[in-house]
Amino acid sequence: MGLKDAYKAELDRKRAAEDSARAPYEQARERLRAFYREIRDDRELMDQIQAEVELFDDELKIDPGPIMITVQVTPEGNFTMNYEVKRADDYRITEVPVRSIEDIEQALAKLLVDGSLG
Repeated sequence: MGLKDAYKAELDRKRAAEDSARAPYEQARERLRAFYREIRDDRELMDQIQAEVELFDDELKIDPGPIMITVQVTPEGNFTMNYEVKRADDYRITEVPVRSIEDIEQALAKLLVDGSLG
């Protein structure tokens, strides 16, 4: 095996390892995209929640007014969720523990109804 073949084999192994490491992130990002489309395609839901809903690559933002809800995909393929209270005198960001889209759905429902989880 010459240098060219050895170099190509190493390059192929590196690319395969990078693709494998990126797979959980890509899968989670696709689940978040599907969740976003599900929300946006449901006219009745959009009318009920009266919120701006936007997706920026791996970050979903939902703005129903008094709070801003953000869901992100981590590099490891997990989800993080937080919300910020939009008050100049009481600004705070609160983390919401989530592990799946189902967890996100439950937390979002509570936030959209109550305005907070507390």
